[in-house]
Amino acid sequence: MTPLPPIEGQRLLVADLLGTIALVAVTILAAFTTSTPAQVIGLVVAGVLFVGGCGAFAVGFVRAAGRSRTEAVDLAGLFYLTGSAPDAARRWFLGLWFAQIAVAVAAIAVSRPPFAVMAPVWGIGIITWWASLHASFSPRQGHASK
Repeated sequence: MTPLPPIEGQRLLVADLLGTIALVAVTILAAFTTSTPAQVIGLVVAGVLFVGGCGAFAVGFVRAAGRSRTEAVDLAGLFYLTGSAPDAARRWFLGLWFAQIAVAVAAIAVSRPPFAVMAPVWGIGIITWWASLHASFSPRQGHASK
């Protein structure tokens, strides 16, 4: 595994990585036990990732809306970092998000109830927040700088 890239906003990438690791850990735990404490831990982790992801998404979306006054913020650049982020940052953020989605799908097969299906909101929320702060977008055409 390669080390985290030296990018702006690396703390958000670290948060995304830690959330993904926690999700993998509780999903593995849920695969091997159906105990109530394991289910509660799974619910707490998935719930924190879901609510945190919703908050991160909201913050990112509002910040991006503010940037859209002077920059051409497009959805592909904001949500998928297409053409708006360095390749290393894009690979890491999207890789972690896709890993969260894969774990959520696997959780359907290995845990009851599969709380992990809520967790990928974390990844898209963190991506949106990061992009709203650090992604590059073209200047809006016809916009005069003040």
